[in-house]
Amino acid sequence: MDKIKNKKAFFDLFETGSPLLKAKFDVNSTKEAITVEIENTLDRKIDPKGLENFKKICTNIELTDLYTKCNGFSLATPVLPGNVIKKPLMRQLPVADLIKFTDQYLPKGELAWTIDLNKTKTLYRSEHKWLAFAEIDGGPTCLTIFLEGENAGNIFLLEPQPHFNTLKPIAKTFNGFLERIAKDPAAFFRLTRAYVTIIGQDGNNFGYVPLQYIHDSDIMFPEKEVKASLEMARSAPQQISNDNLRNKWWKFW
Repeated sequence: MDKIKNKKAFFDLFETGSPLLKAKFDVNSTKEAITVEIENTLDRKIDPKGLENFKKICTNIELTDLYTKCNGFSLATPVLPGNVIKKPLMRQLPVADLIKFTDQYLPKGELAWTIDLNKTKTLYRSEHKWLAFAEIDGGPTCLTIFLEGENAGNIFLLEPQPHFNTLKPIAKTFNGFLERIAKDPAAFFRLTRAYVTIIGQDGNNFGYVPLQYIHDSDIMFPEKEVKASLEMARSAPQQISNDNLRNKWWKFW
């Protein structure tokens, strides 16, 4: 029953009316977090032919089961404030795009360097098959799942930055991965280093760290306060301090 409940909670992310993210440029700052209005989208149109072909190469039942319910999804695409870059913090690929997406990370692929220049090379360049199935923060960071070997079923974060590149799985199973997202989306975004990107007054990009995910703003705030909160989000450029503007995006990496 617990598994069923947790699995349902994941799909509840696509039923809430007005999800919000609280985020900060500097998590240690005493300044109030900005409010970012976001949207989650679920592609409810199943692709039977794509799923049939996918099942011929994918032995993971939990992953293929997802595609019997949807054809991918996007999480936390910012809507407001107006100076936010509108890209999802996570995007699960449609079933027919998974092989082409994975090919980018294979030897001689355009994103092969993501693996070959990092310590994860020993894991991904072994004889065991794996798939890249989700894009994080616009890429090239992605999520992968192994289909065989001692890591079969494990979900890994494939991160191009050597300092962050890790061999530790973020979930032992695909359903466990969905449950982890549903339990605390903001924590999951921090784990995968997915940031809300705000364009500063000087034209530079600044990565804001998600601190809190609010499933339904109508529950947390009275109606008037919701409107005030979103109004604050719309005027977020004024909340970016001069100190922040002197920092550059690369400081995050």
